[in-house]
Amino acid sequence: MNWFQKWCGRYWLYAVYGLGLAMLAAFFIFPDMTTARKLPFLLAILLPLHVFEENTWPAGFHYMMNLMQKSDRPDAGPMNTLTDMITNFCAELLMIGLAIYGGGPATALMTAFFGIGECAAHIIFGIAARRKLKARGKKTIYGPGLVTALLTLLPLSLWAIDYLRGLTLTAGDIISGIVLVACIIGGLIRLPIMTLGRFQPEYAFSGSGYFERFKGASK
Repeated sequence: MNWFQKWCGRYWLYAVYGLGLAMLAAFFIFPDMTTARKLPFLLAILLPLHVFEENTWPAGFHYMMNLMQKSDRPDAGPMNTLTDMITNFCAELLMIGLAIYGGGPATALMTAFFGIGECAAHIIFGIAARRKLKARGKKTIYGPGLVTALLTLLPLSLWAIDYLRGLTLTAGDIISGIVLVACIIGGLIRLPIMTLGRFQPEYAFSGSGYFERFKGASK
């Protein structure tokens, strides 16, 4: 296993968690930030927590994601460790960059969408996974990432919406917000999966986490 495979397998996770802790420390060191800056700042803190639930404990988000795409190798693709690293590590760097930039209406729009979008995606995937794995004993719609999406990312989105209600948004603000959302969905989520999501044993996940108990379910 070369260094890049190790990076995609686990090391990028440690980097994301370290960046999240650094942003948490900075948040308390510099408490007098504007709300516009606090929103992406908090997103850079909460995203690693969300990644932890999806990838470290209980882990297994990739299995649910791939199962919903009718993959016959849900531990290997189309979401693999390479695409997962690109999506989450780059998203964390983007949030940190936006926080350093200072935030604004566009980043608030992006934050508002992010938590709501994550909640909606996890609920939809959870319902579909329950239907698919019901015969193997899955009784809930839980999937790794749902708890942090509901308890951390969604409240942050609601705060962003409340902040936006007090602003007069320009067309430029709205367009910029849409561009940010499109970059995340298209550039960081869909594009890596579409271009790098083919079966590659060297980038397969080593286990299915939460979904280990449901392996062998009919597809």
